[in-house]
Amino acid sequence: MNKWKVSFLVLAIINLLFIVSVVTFLLLPSEKTLKDIRTELNGEEAKVPFLIRSQKDTLSDLINHYLEEETVQGNLQYRVELEEFVYVYGAIKAFNKDIDMTLILEPKVELDGNMQLLVKELSIGQLKLPVSYVLKYMKTYYELPSYVNIDPSKKVIDVHLDELTFKNGLSAKAESFNLKNDDITFTLYVPLP
Repeated sequence: MNKWKVSFLVLAIINLLFIVSVVTFLLLPSEKTLKDIRTELNGEEAKVPFLIRSQKDTLSDLINHYLEEETVQGNLQYRVELEEFVYVYGAIKAFNKDIDMTLILEPKVELDGNMQLLVKELSIGQLKLPVSYVLKYMKTYYELPSYVNIDPSKKVIDVHLDELTFKNGLSAKAESFNLKNDDITFTLYVPLP
């Protein structure tokens, strides 16, 4: 055989081996699948965190819109305003009359990202009610969501955001809730499909 034929055959064999190697590596499964990578991101169900910063007036509007759209208020109608404290203004229907109600709360972010609301004052009309008594009544007779816990002796309402998941799979964790400095920050967790 002449040397050109041998060189051509060697070059053809090298090209064929290269093509077979590339195709083989393309068709072999990777060490980690996309599902494995998503699971590694955030435990069992992968969620992407987004840091959300808001202002008092914007968050007040959002809370009130949610209350109007998502809750069945019946005899209880109320509105939330974020100022130096959280103010809940409302009206309770009693004796066929609307009676004004005001609830003043001081929010605090817990280390685990949950919220604690210290009840500073509760009044109906001009009458200031004993907070611990009313909270005990609410804990006993109101059907509260599972993520809300009332401690009448400490005059606090705990909101366990880590137990709250919205219909679309979103969840949240509080980072800061400083109303005096208008610094309200949450981490919003968006699930990956």
